[in-house]
Amino acid sequence: MTATVLVHGFGTSRHVWRRVLKDVEARAVDLPGFGDAAEMGRAGQTVGDGARALANMLRESGDAPYRIAAHSMGGKVALLLAARDPGLVSELFLLAPSPPTPEPMTPEGRATLRAAYGTPAALGAQYQDITRQPIPEQDFEQLIQDGLRASCEAWTAWTDVGSREDISGELHGLRLPITVLYSEDDPAISRTTIRSEVLARLPEARALPLQGSGHLIPLEQPEAVVALLQTTEGRP
Repeated sequence: MTATVLVHGFGTSRHVWRRVLKDVEARAVDLPGFGDAAEMGRAGQTVGDGARALANMLRESGDAPYRIAAHSMGGKVALLLAARDPGLVSELFLLAPSPPTPEPMTPEGRATLRAAYGTPAALGAQYQDITRQPIPEQDFEQLIQDGLRASCEAWTAWTDVGSREDISGELHGLRLPITVLYSEDDPAISRTTIRSEVLARLPEARALPLQGSGHLIPLEQPEAVVALLQTTEGRP
């Protein structure tokens, strides 16, 4: 059976998958600057830096190729990994992914996100703003702790560098099953962005829209993620 690896999004850690991992056999990892890899965060780090770090983790495990499920920022990292190291990835599941093109954010939005670093109240407000379903108290507290633990350099680098990068030119040779699971009600990465900047650039991808969830799908609708990952090679 092909092993599954779970990749978190911006500001969170492998813990964002805790509700999914109750029902799915998989390995969740931390990207540089976050979770247990917080000390690896560097000023100006790029999507490519994240992809290289993820590739090194997967090579060390020695079980390639992997099915990779990646959320938000992690989706952009996983896409670049698949493009640059196709032998490591057999299938991609992208959950509310940051687009391969520059993520649409207003200057005010970027400033607010940047300023949330290190402040529990601001982090809590941020997560309240991007969710639509109640998050269990323990999971919400973990989100805050993950945000406080993250590297300041990595936090700023995603806001000012990674989220602005355009990696779409490297995706033309992708030849693997890709599923995009997203919410029609996501206030962080809108359905318009998903359709115009993700699905339009991955014409062979399968789109699975949800309703009622915000951006944190692994915590808001874990049952949808579990159902997806329990399929064989992305197909029922």
